[in-house]
Amino acid sequence: MTEIIMLSIASLILVWMAWKLWQAKRFNRFIDWLNNSIAPLLIDQLKQEFEQSRNEQYPNKPCHVELSIAFYKKYPVRIFEAAVEREIIEPVWFDNNANKRFAAHLLFIQGQYRLQKSLC
Repeated sequence: MTEIIMLSIASLILVWMAWKLWQAKRFNRFIDWLNNSIAPLLIDQLKQEFEQSRNEQYPNKPCHVELSIAFYKKYPVRIFEAAVEREIIEPVWFDNNANKRFAAHLLFIQGQYRLQKSLC
């Protein structure tokens, strides 16, 4: 009888670990999507913004553009926030519960690298 109980507990632990592995792989695919698909779109948008806002006060030389791009690309949470702000990631994207979960998890685990800190 104790062997059956131990076997069932071990099976539950293995199923739980497999579930956690599957969730981690999905989150890693989300991070890869941000870095590989969204980041180039964000970079193009940033370059356009820098060109349009160029003036004597803000010269936006190539070194400014390169440093800004490096700043955004350093952490996926910065890519995510900038893409949401510029509507590269559309608000409809949040209708999927998995996407909300990925976004919330990303904002939590990389909170110290965020662009904007909430006062609340």
